[in-house]
Amino acid sequence: MCRGLLASKMYETAKGIVYNLISLIDEFGYVLNGARAYYTNRSQPPLLSSMVIDIYNETGDRDLVVISLPALLKEHKFWNSGKHKVIIQDGEGLNHSLSRYYAMWNQPRPESSTTDMETASKLSNKCAKTQLYRELASAAESGWDFSTRWMRNESDLTTLATTSVIPVDLNVFILKMELDITSLANAIGDSDTADKFLEASKARKTAINTILWNAETAQWLDYWLSESNLSEDVYKWDDSSQNKKSFASNFIPLWINSFNSDVKKVDEVVKSLENSGLVCQAGIATSLTNSGQQWDFPNGWAPLQHMIVEGLVRSGSEQARCLAEDIAVKWIRTNYVAYKKTGAMHEKYDVQKCGAYGGGGEYIPQTGFGWSNGVVLAFLEEFGWEKELKLDCEVSINVLL
Repeated sequence: MCRGLLASKMYETAKGIVYNLISLIDEFGYVLNGARAYYTNRSQPPLLSSMVIDIYNETGDRDLVVISLPALLKEHKFWNSGKHKVIIQDGEGLNHSLSRYYAMWNQPRPESSTTDMETASKLSNKCAKTQLYRELASAAESGWDFSTRWMRNESDLTTLATTSVIPVDLNVFILKMELDITSLANAIGDSDTADKFLEASKARKTAINTILWNAETAQWLDYWLSESNLSEDVYKWDDSSQNKKSFASNFIPLWINSFNSDVKKVDEVVKSLENSGLVCQAGIATSLTNSGQQWDFPNGWAPLQHMIVEGLVRSGSEQARCLAEDIAVKWIRTNYVAYKKTGAMHEKYDVQKCGAYGGGGEYIPQTGFGWSNGVVLAFLEEFGWEKELKLDCEVSINVLL
């Protein structure tokens, strides 16, 4: 959404959102999952630093950086301490620090209490119900509520195990936060903080490549924590614990320079994405499993399209840019046609067919919609729209001219 505001030159509105989020960190230590009292038990994907750096790059507002940096340091600590922090020892005996989603909550979510109790009613054990409530809230913290990505049994929501997953995208977001803090600290002359977070970013990049990268699939894969760990605090890496299934999140590392600057590797990942089955008629599917959950097939979500497309463009690979343009055209077109048919932008789209909005999940699909508007504007700003290109769904054009 912030990128859409910047594309619209609504700089003060974008800053206002950032200041609101900073106020939550000042009071609670992290950005809440929503600005309501019952969301104080969990956060949301840490993307505030990306908003700050994007606004700063557009406006050069040094005061924004000065105000934001202490909050970002506090948010970084939240994601790298307590239950969110996980140590995994690789095959050579080296320890790596990564992060996971972990809500501080073991009861039905207040905003969905009836639904959560109905789900938990399938379990007879009180301890199992308590754990399920934590897993449900932790999935909500991830933003992917809900998806087979977090489930041990794809057909059974009670097997949700979000806290047992080291997610690719979360750790990429935190790596980007570390790089953003480095840049922002340098911008105001705070070399000590810049140096500290540059080192932190190097360590996390190594951890992501060691624990999550899979050369055989040319994807970064979520990692399932095993019950048989070395000690109470350290898990031992096991290749079989990588989730070999394809999710759009497997390609989020492309979004940041740490992973999109190696053109040879990018081209391998591009080929993997093209062959994954995720790239469909109207965009990138969230997963390949049609479970009825909203963060699964056939739904496509604007933020995932944007991060992957932007990363492909920034890589400098011609092959990657061609794929990025193809995805952007598909996404702009399906948003436009759906808008013409329904009079609204939608939170998610059915990528199986152009002009269809998404469904599934535990609530009625929403219209509006901030991130859908923002991503379309960001794509138009990046690629434009040639007069020769048609918006009709029947027309299939693979690349922008």
